Amino acid sequence: MESRVGRATELIFRQRTRVLSASPFFGEEPVREILRDIEIALNSGVLTDGSHVVDLERDFANYVKVGHGVAVSSGTAALEIALRYFQVQGLEVIVPTNTFVATPNSVLFAGGKPVFADICEDTLCVDPEDVKRKVSSRTAGMIVVHVAGLICPQMRELLELCEDHRMFLLEDCAHAHGALIDGRMSGSLGNAGCFSFYATKVLTTGEGGIITTNNGGLAEAAYRMRSHGLDERRRMVALGHNWRMSEIAAILGKHQLKNLESFVLRRNEIAKQYEADLKNTDDVSLFKTPTGMRHSYYKYPVKLGDSIEREAVAHVLEEEYGIGTGNVYDPPCHLHPFYRRNLGTGEGDLPTAERVLKKVLCLPMHVGLTNQEVTYVSEALACSIAKSRQQ
Repeated sequence: MESRVGRATELIFRQRTRVLSASPFFGEEPVREILRDIEIALNSGVLTDGSHVVDLERDFANYVKVGHGVAVSSGTAALEIALRYFQVQGLEVIVPTNTFVATPNSVLFAGGKPVFADICEDTLCVDPEDVKRKVSSRTAGMIVVHVAGLICPQMRELLELCEDHRMFLLEDCAHAHGALIDGRMSGSLGNAGCFSFYATKVLTTGEGGIITTNNGGLAEAAYRMRSHGLDERRRMVALGHNWRMSEIAAILGKHQLKNLESFVLRRNEIAKQYEADLKNTDDVSLFKTPTGMRHSYYKYPVKLGDSIEREAVAHVLEEEYGIGTGNVYDPPCHLHPFYRRNLGTGEGDLPTAERVLKKVLCLPMHVGLTNQEVTYVSEALACSIAKSRQQ
């Protein structure tokens, strides 16, 4: 099987160089600038509630083209703050089952009940038809997740649905920094966008997040909630938490934002190479980006054939080729033990997600990948599929 790996990647194969599934990227010159700014911040003694956070909030809001940005400690905090603003206590919030558990967990922490919806097989995003079936008199709103960096293509339909039922719509943009639909940025489409700046995201501050919105009331409430409910006179006027972003994290974010467009473009170049390399690979189906959209490719998912065992392929890629992989998201949220126990969800509830997600494999995707490594991954995937059939 090893002979099937092409000459262009023989050196990587012989050395067994590890190819990470995800990795942050900075670059030599930005690192020098970041360290300079961190040194100045350390010497200033201002490590929180300083100018760097303000700068990041303003610059990111301008990038997304919204009126307000509120930096917080994580993407999960961004979601919970927005949900608390919309007062979901005792009410239902529709959430796609294909997401990280942070999304439905934030509903619970805000006092609401997550109601899981199925997905569309061709995009892995939430299925609007199932959302319609899940709307009830107790539904306060919904969270749309832009999976892997693709804005949900049916956003207009979902926005109209929410407007008709007087529901809010939050965008979970944890994967979708710089993604576009019809010229509009992710995070500018619903009542608020909730971004994560976790270590592996398209833009990272190590840990952190931001809320983007045109709703001034939401922004003001978020400023209070992220700092123990204190107003500008340091009076506690609401119940809040410590969800602040540090100055050090904001410095990282400011420099990452300067390069975000180039990051997204590079990720799209890598995706195009994967598409070219894998288009004729047996038992590998590719996900297409609809017309009028720009994918940010936080992840590069492919779907394996029905007869192929994903975990067997992933094991061969890891053990024999040194290639890390992932998934989005298996098991889906409604099959996690906690939600089975507490919401009574189970197998058969959301059949498309249950059938499709177990076949989805995410290949390495990050700005630091070389063209040679992308080709190596593509060739190793074909070899691993062939080997998995023999096991």
